[in-house]
Amino acid sequence: MKKFRFQYSPIVWILVSIIFVMCLLGFIWNIFNLTEYNPLNTFRFVSYILLAVITFGLTIFSISLLVFGRYVIKNGQLYTYFGFVRSKINIGDIVCITHFKKSDKLVIYLKEQSYSVIVISKDNYNNFVLALREQNREILYDTKIDGED
Repeated sequence: MKKFRFQYSPIVWILVSIIFVMCLLGFIWNIFNLTEYNPLNTFRFVSYILLAVITFGLTIFSISLLVFGRYVIKNGQLYTYFGFVRSKINIGDIVCITHFKKSDKLVIYLKEQSYSVIVISKDNYNNFVLALREQNREILYDTKIDGED
């Protein structure tokens, strides 16, 4: 099993951090409202509870995005962990991996005419490609300069 962490851009770090702070403040505000308002008003009480649960969930999810974002290659599958959300791609469905030199992006192409941009550190590109090709030797690897045919 090989693991490769997501390499988020600074703007993604900033945006997720803002989401984290806003959700945390929302959670604290709703807990405060629960303690201050009369629980006999059922609608307000239930709405504050629901909002507290939702903002707490979003707070935990935003933390998980930053901490648990990674690719895992094991048992013939490429797993993408985006926080608590997991998706998988059968490595047998990967046709080609292309490294675009000008934009310095690594892209995998699948049989069903779709693709995915791999968001890892540029230092790990070779290790990522080698780990995929260990699982499936038929995967082609190519390098291109953007704009050239």
